[in-house]
Amino acid sequence: MCGIVGAISAAPIEEKIIEKMRDTMAHRGPDYAGTWISDDSRVCLGHRRLTIIDLSPEANQPFISYDGRFVITFNGEIYNFKSLREELRTRGVSFRTQSDTEVLVEAFRYWGERCLDRLSGMFAFAIWDTVKQRLFCARDRAGEKPFYYSVVGNSFVFASEVKALLLWPGFNKNIHYPALVDYLFFGFVVDPKSIWDGCFKLPPGHRMSVEKKSGSTDLLVNDPVAYWDMEFDPDHSVVDWGPRILETLQMAAKEMAFADVPVGSFLSGGVDSSSVTAALSKAGCSVNTFTIGFQEHDYDERPWAHKVSQLYKTTHKEKVLVANDVMSVFQKILWHYDEPFNDYSYLPTFYLCREARKNITVALSGDGGDEMFAGYKKYQRLGMRRDIEKIIPSSLARLLFNGATLFFPKTNQFRKVLSDYGMDASAMLFNMLNTGFSLSTIRAAARGPLSEALKNYNPMDAVSKLLRNAPPKKVGLVNSMRYLDLKLTLSGDILVKVDRASMAVSLEVRPVYLHRDMIALAGKIPSHLLADRNHSKEALKSALRSWLPNSLLYRKKQGFAMPLENWINGVLRQQFMEDRGSNLLHEILDTTIMNEMTGPHSTGKNNRISLTHSLYFLRHWLAKWM
Repeated sequence: MCGIVGAISAAPIEEKIIEKMRDTMAHRGPDYAGTWISDDSRVCLGHRRLTIIDLSPEANQPFISYDGRFVITFNGEIYNFKSLREELRTRGVSFRTQSDTEVLVEAFRYWGERCLDRLSGMFAFAIWDTVKQRLFCARDRAGEKPFYYSVVGNSFVFASEVKALLLWPGFNKNIHYPALVDYLFFGFVVDPKSIWDGCFKLPPGHRMSVEKKSGSTDLLVNDPVAYWDMEFDPDHSVVDWGPRILETLQMAAKEMAFADVPVGSFLSGGVDSSSVTAALSKAGCSVNTFTIGFQEHDYDERPWAHKVSQLYKTTHKEKVLVANDVMSVFQKILWHYDEPFNDYSYLPTFYLCREARKNITVALSGDGGDEMFAGYKKYQRLGMRRDIEKIIPSSLARLLFNGATLFFPKTNQFRKVLSDYGMDASAMLFNMLNTGFSLSTIRAAARGPLSEALKNYNPMDAVSKLLRNAPPKKVGLVNSMRYLDLKLTLSGDILVKVDRASMAVSLEVRPVYLHRDMIALAGKIPSHLLADRNHSKEALKSALRSWLPNSLLYRKKQGFAMPLENWINGVLRQQFMEDRGSNLLHEILDTTIMNEMTGPHSTGKNNRISLTHSLYFLRHWLAKWM
């Protein structure tokens, strides 16, 4: 796991600028810092290294191919690098190191862009071709590793973190207000946007290239192109998916556990992290496990994690988080999460990573299990709608809803249930993705440039674009939501949270459920076996019955929850409630309207703490980065 940075420019590049950009990400790679610059000084690549595979200096980056033609800066891991190396050796390729970096650059030298089809791993990389004068960039399928880029004047610059790009001369440090709409609605900035105008993220599963025009100093920046997409190809011939799920899970965990440094796993006591711990143990690995707990009983999963640890005889460590831990690291977290971010489980994630880093350098996680195997409660609602539509046509359901609005108040539970069937499928999916303020509230509160942005942008635009690739009428509601969760929730929220929290302490995290074979398998399981009105993630839970007790598999889902509401109503009340506006915030939002939504007597009590945190984070983000 590392930090990458680079530039290709019409004018000579000052290597010291790239070095400064690189070193803003020293936390991503504390073990080595390197740069490479072309003879004409028009291309410069930088790298911060966290040594994981082949700890020798010969594997440092930027790394030059065997024939001297290609130069790579690479962040991530290629899990199947050993098999790729052997295949390349049979084709006459020579190797100087034992690193996956060298395998990647030689795979590109041999297969070109088609090497992406062969990679199993998480990655973001850039390769400069000294012959064709072309920069090739790519990001992994799920977006586990970040890649930001911008065209500034006649220069193309990129980095693992957007804060590094701020140091490039002439970078346009103006807020991109559609991205801010995303934050207020979804809780994060949706790919390919970034919070800064003219700065973008390379979308997951995409590649792009930048070329020097022949006979000119001008650059040709080609648009990103998808090289992979999730496919739903349900196989109805399989009677029992259990053996295939367990076999794939165990294989993925074993492949991903390879490293030349200590490895462990996160263990919350939930289904996904417990299954990863079990898979590692079943694969013959000795396992170190790490858990975060709380003094508040309703949020504390340590007893469940302890049961799994005992069952698989892991070396287990725990840390208890208390309210004062929030303020002690908030400014540090604000620096690492350099775009507005409202998933406040970043706090236990950061402490979990910090605790684990005392003993290991690589941690396997269960991230992606809910998205791949339909684990959230919303999937039950979608399963219910799917089953009801088999009996009641959607047109009749809409009539029933319209009638319910006449006879029942908004708070009536029957009316709330019918509301799911009174809207079209895409609107229902869109509403389920809303974890922040409603669009009507944002529009009412927006001022100045934010109000102007809303005239031409609706966050539904991002959802509609994705649904064209996975329309509900073609793949079904459950699969459409799985696709949206992969492209939106995972890449914009969960994987950002894990990447920034882990990299803040120089820890590599590998999500087992996002192994390419796990994703491919999940796409083949019929959606009705994953979720219905009574169950979510049923195919996975059923498979795991031979590994984990039913009491764990079928207990109420907690997620990575934390008692922030208790803390805000208690010892953190002053910090979160005082000075609820700021000059910068007032310029774009009517904070009176927003504060009414987050007050103790607001109607949206279930979402109040998330909205409170949203404004708190945004206020402090503006103060720090503007």
